[in-house]
Amino acid sequence: MKRLVETRLRKRTKSRKLSSTDIMIIPVLRTTFTPAPLGRLLASLLVIGLALQGCATTGTSEQTAAPTPEAVVEPTKVADRSFETDTLYALLVAEMAIDRKRYDIALSNYVQQSISTRDPDVTARATQIARILQAHQPALEMSELWVDLEPKNSDALLIATAELIEANRLEEAFKLSSRVLTLGGTGAFDAIALKASEGDIQASQTLSASYQQLLEQHPENQQLLLGYSVLLQQADRKEEALAIVNRVLEQDPANIRAAFQETSILQQMGKQDLALQKLGKLVADNPDNYTLRARYARVISASDLNESRRQFQTLHNQSPNDTEVLFSLALVEKELGHLESSATHFRSLVEKGFYLSSANYHLGEIHEKNNKNEAALTHYTQVKEGRSYLAAMSRATAILGNSGRELEALNLIRGQREQVQGSYREGLYMLESDVMTTAGQIKAAGHVLSDGLKEFPDSTRLLYSRAMLYTRIDYITGAEQDLKLILTLAPDNAAALNALGYTLADRTERLDEAYIYISKAFKLTPDDPAVIDSMGWIEFRRGNYNESLKHLRQAMTAMPDHEIAAHLGEVLWVTGGEAEARKIWQQGLKLTP
Repeated sequence: MKRLVETRLRKRTKSRKLSSTDIMIIPVLRTTFTPAPLGRLLASLLVIGLALQGCATTGTSEQTAAPTPEAVVEPTKVADRSFETDTLYALLVAEMAIDRKRYDIALSNYVQQSISTRDPDVTARATQIARILQAHQPALEMSELWVDLEPKNSDALLIATAELIEANRLEEAFKLSSRVLTLGGTGAFDAIALKASEGDIQASQTLSASYQQLLEQHPENQQLLLGYSVLLQQADRKEEALAIVNRVLEQDPANIRAAFQETSILQQMGKQDLALQKLGKLVADNPDNYTLRARYARVISASDLNESRRQFQTLHNQSPNDTEVLFSLALVEKELGHLESSATHFRSLVEKGFYLSSANYHLGEIHEKNNKNEAALTHYTQVKEGRSYLAAMSRATAILGNSGRELEALNLIRGQREQVQGSYREGLYMLESDVMTTAGQIKAAGHVLSDGLKEFPDSTRLLYSRAMLYTRIDYITGAEQDLKLILTLAPDNAAALNALGYTLADRTERLDEAYIYISKAFKLTPDDPAVIDSMGWIEFRRGNYNESLKHLRQAMTAMPDHEIAAHLGEVLWVTGGEAEARKIWQQGLKLTP
C-alpha cells in the first residue's frame, strides 16, 4: 500500500511545486475542518508555525503581521511527542492549504507524512481529508493504515469498512465489521449486503455463508439479520428472507429499514398490493421521513401515478431545492398529461442548471404535443450527449423533414457529427440515412451507411440498416453479405437471423436454408411477432399451410400490422378462405391506409 500511495503522490506533486504563497504563515488556523481528536496535533503545528514565521520574515522587506492573542498556545498544551522539523513544516503547509482551499496539497502532504511517520493522529487527519474530498483510493489506503496503527479504534474500523464497501471488497469489509461487533459496536452489515446484492450472485452466496455463521454467535443482531435477509432475497429465497426480516420487526416494530425490506420482498413475491399497503402505512406513520417518502413515491409510480404525484408534490413542498424530486415530479405530471405544470418544472430545472439535457428533451416533447414545433426544435437541439441525445436529434430531424426542410435536417446532423464521438457518431450516420430514405434518396442513404461503416466497420446496426436498404432496391446479394457479416460478429443476433431467413424465403428459392435461419431466430425469440410472421411465411413457402396459418394468426394477434395482414390474407386466399382474407386485408388497410 505504501508504494501505491507514494507513486500517486509523486504523480500528484510532480506537476506543481509549492510557491512561497502556498507556505506563507498566517496567525490563526481555522479549525472547522478539524476533528476533535486532532487538537493536540494542531497545537503542535501552531507552535512550530509561529516559530517558522519568525524565520520566514528574515531578510525580507515586508514583514508578516504579528500574531493575534488568540493564536498564542500555552506550552503545556503541546502533545508529548517529537516530529522532525520537515514533518511539522509539511503538516503546517497542509493546514495552510486547507485554509486556502488547496485541498489537493493538503491531502498530498498528509498522506505522505502518514506513511513516513505512521502517526495515528496524522493518519486520521489524512483519512478525514480524503473522505471529505471523496478521494476514495487515498481514503481506503489511509483508513487501512489507521486500522493497522489502532486496531481497536472503532472510527478507523468503520471508515475502513465504508471504503472497502465502496471498493467492492466485501469479504474484507465483513471481517472489519465483525471486529467492530466484537468491540461492542454495530458494524455495517446491512450496507455490505446491499452492495453485494447489486453484484455477482455467486459472491453473494459466499458472503451469505459468513452471515449465517456470525448469526450463530449474534442471533439477535438486527444489522446482521437485515443483511442476511437482503442476501437471501437476491438468491430468490424469498420465504426465508421474509422470515428473517420479520425477526427484526418482532424486536423493533418501528425499524424503518426492516419494514422497507419487508415491502421489497413482498413485491418480489408478487404481493404488490400488500407491499404498497404496508409501505403507505410506513410513510403515514413517519411523515417526516423524507427518504422513505421518496422511495414510496417511486415504487408506487408503477401502479398509481396520481398517488405518486401527490407524494412527490409533498416532497417538493418539504424541500423545494431538491432537484431530483423536482425532476421526478415533472416526469410524473407529464405522464399524467399535466403538460403545463410539467413544463414549468422542467423550465425551473433548466434555469437552475440541473438535468439540462433531459429537461430540454421533455420540454421538446411537450411543445411538439402542443403543435409548437419551432419551440420543440429549439429544445431538442439543446440536448447534449447522453441517453436522450440521439432521440432528440431524431425528433428534431423529423420536424424539419416533415416541413420540407430536409437540407436543414441534413446540415443539423452533419454539424452534430463534427461535435460528438463514438456511438453518437454511429447513430448520426443512421439518422442521416433515415432522412435520405424518407426523402426517397435510397441509393444516397446507402452511401451514407457505407461511409459510416468505414469508420465503424464492425457496427452491426449500420450493417443491418444497409442490408434493409439493399433489399428495398433488390440488391439481395449485398443484403445477404451484410447480414452474414453480422452473424459472424454476433452469431445469436436474432434480428439478423430473422432478416436473412425472411429475405431468402421471400426473394429466393433457397427455402431449406431460409428455414434454418428463421428457426434459430424463433428459438432465440419465440414471442417476437416479426419472427413468428417469418416462421408463418416460410411454412407457407414450403407448402405447410396449416402450420403457416397457425403462426400468422398468432403474429397478427400479438402485433396487428399491415405486412402480417398481407401474409395472412394471402395464405387464407390460397387455402380457400377468401372472405376472411378480405376482412384481414381491410384490417391491414385501416392500420396503414
